[in-house]
Amino acid sequence: MIFLIQTYNGRVEHDFSLELIESIKYLNWYHNNKDIKYVLSNYVCECGRGYIPIGSVEFVQEYLKIYHDIEIKPINIPEELFPFCERTIINGTEKDIIGEKFVKSNDKIKSFTEITDEAPPGNYQISDLIDIESEWRTFVYKNELVGIQNYSGNFKIFPDVEKIETIIKNYKNAPITYTLDVAILENGKTDIVEIHDFFSCGLYGFSDKKILPYMFSKWFNDIIK
Repeated sequence: MIFLIQTYNGRVEHDFSLELIESIKYLNWYHNNKDIKYVLSNYVCECGRGYIPIGSVEFVQEYLKIYHDIEIKPINIPEELFPFCERTIINGTEKDIIGEKFVKSNDKIKSFTEITDEAPPGNYQISDLIDIESEWRTFVYKNELVGIQNYSGNFKIFPDVEKIETIIKNYKNAPITYTLDVAILENGKTDIVEIHDFFSCGLYGFSDKKILPYMFSKWFNDIIK
């Protein structure tokens, strides 16, 4: 297992990259071996196949495109989880935006994301607006909830863990590992914000050193199969 960790002028900057390095050191110390390795690089094109890329969305996407001819599309909220949402959500095009909505691209990660009543031509997830009191990132590995971290709003308002676990149980087409972002609304209910494949995701303090390298590697190996 060899990770390719992105650097900027030789400096590691992403929180998930720094935490991964510490996790690798811990696991190699714990098992008294050097089975998990990493290399640092500013550029994808210098490295070749055989690595697990860790870095920005653009860095990982470039690696997957060059060496595996794969492009990762956004998950957003899968239709099978719409029944667990506290608002109306549809998948459509710019023609389906009626009134002011939260609009996010279904075509490309880190692309069009706006509260708007219009958008350029494309495929979008379109949802009603909600009033959010607090937002949390949850971490899921092998269909198990393994972490919950606050990333915005009132950290004293905790999400409904039972509902989160129900969502996980009913997400039948889930990646082997992913993040599930949830919001606590003004009415106290927990709602789904979005789901991310487990790459280029801020950890916000999540630091389970015993499983973090395996979460990255299992996701990557599933994608390239």
